Amino acid sequence: MPFSTAVPAAATPDRSTSPLTALAAFALVALLSLLVLLPAPAIAETPRSVSVTDTDTTGTVDPEILEGRLAEVDFRREVDLAVLVLDVTDYGFEESQDTALNDAVLAHARDAAPELLAPDGDHWADGTVIIALDPENRFVGTYAGEDVKLDDDGFEAVQDAMRDDAADGDWEGSLQAGVDKYADLLDRPWWQHPATLVVGLVALGGAAVTALSFIGLRRAARRRVDESLPRLEDVLARRRLTDAAARSLPAESVYAQAALADHETYSTKIDEATQLRTQLPTPQERSWAWGLKGPERTLSRDFENVVVYLDDIDDDIIGTNDLLHRLGDWRAAWERELAPLQDSIDSIDSALEDGEDVSPEEAAAAADLREMGGDVAQEMQTLTSQLEADQIDPDSALRRLDTLTTELSAAVAALQRLRISHLAADDEEAEVMRDASWDADLEHEEQGYRSVRGRRHALDAAASVGSSGSGSFWHLSPLLWYSTWHDEADSDLEAHRNPSSSGGSTSGYSASSGGFSGAGSSSRF
Repeated sequence: MPFSTAVPAAATPDRSTSPLTALAAFALVALLSLLVLLPAPAIAETPRSVSVTDTDTTGTVDPEILEGRLAEVDFRREVDLAVLVLDVTDYGFEESQDTALNDAVLAHARDAAPELLAPDGDHWADGTVIIALDPENRFVGTYAGEDVKLDDDGFEAVQDAMRDDAADGDWEGSLQAGVDKYADLLDRPWWQHPATLVVGLVALGGAAVTALSFIGLRRAARRRVDESLPRLEDVLARRRLTDAAARSLPAESVYAQAALADHETYSTKIDEATQLRTQLPTPQERSWAWGLKGPERTLSRDFENVVVYLDDIDDDIIGTNDLLHRLGDWRAAWERELAPLQDSIDSIDSALEDGEDVSPEEAAAAADLREMGGDVAQEMQTLTSQLEADQIDPDSALRRLDTLTTELSAAVAALQRLRISHLAADDEEAEVMRDASWDADLEHEEQGYRSVRGRRHALDAAASVGSSGSGSFWHLSPLLWYSTWHDEADSDLEAHRNPSSSGGSTSGYSASSGGFSGAGSSSRF
């Protein structure tokens, strides 16, 4: 009997650590496999022939010296190496044409070097590698026969190798770098590819990172639960007070209706949190491996999210009741209602920064907004004093804050339209700038204002969308929103007007090249 009880006790920790052991074993096997499979080095071959043609009469390069240097470059098979230095405009092509070097090299081959072309005239000759440079118009290019061609990334890598020396005006150095890179890439064994070493390191490092990630995720899941459990106990301890606050909210207040809607959600979330807690093991019952599995981590996140919501919303319900009755710490609740407008006032100078690209209409609208901001700040102070002196009821004070927010929102919307009208060159650009509003909305929602006015407006907006459309622009902190939108819209418009290129390499030939299909590409430096 003693032996029968000892076996399962010893087996339990082995099961909990087996994922980490398997990952480490996999990484070791992968690395050893790479070492075993490494083949012998490839044979080196100097070029079968080297020709350097410089059509630039200013003597960009010395063909004889460069030919001697290039003849010593080791390839992995015999090739015929051709180096061309030319000016695309001499062949009738415009410098602005992306395929100008491609077409000029082909024109040179057809006119003066037919040996570079295959018998079909549609490809480069087998065994031929061409490195081209146009110093005047800042092009570099690489071309090759079908049997010695590189893939697109390889051609671009050769051009990248040439670019720095070319930019410095070292033409011979640029051509030498291009030939050296081509020789390095042509028929390169897979085991010499930089990615091969990376694979081994990634296999080992990936296993370590994965193991550490699992441990980190496990710890995070346990931490979420450990921190959320006492918070939920606090929420449950305050539940009677929260329910009492909801029951005593003044029924005639539109803001009380928002708090009552919050309370309905609160009651549902209490049930959800209680149900989730039953699925969690107690800290004493929790095994070492708890939190490694995806469903366990999902459970911990769901539990944390619902507890955080409850911990915030019960304070908001109680605070709203205190404010509407001016009880307890009602001033703190009032300050939460002032905060979005105060943030707008504080951001006026940065949001309405004067710049060179501002129309007179925008400048006038911005000046009006600055003046309005001063009026809003003064009225906020007045409303606070009136509330403290019992000269205005809380509902009326909150409605007045809503009015100020609506007025600021309208002024911001007008300024936005002026900005779009001034910068957008057409309807498409205007749409790009308007679409930036969505990004601004998403980013600004993260401000996380806990305002009953905001929750009341959200309820009204939802009802409006359901019945009569999306409604007009309104935000708790309009100028903060405008500042975010301004940056997003300018950035999106710039990206729309100047889309980024994929690296500048241009493959193929123009229609004037008669359907030529030779391999190669060019780019600018």
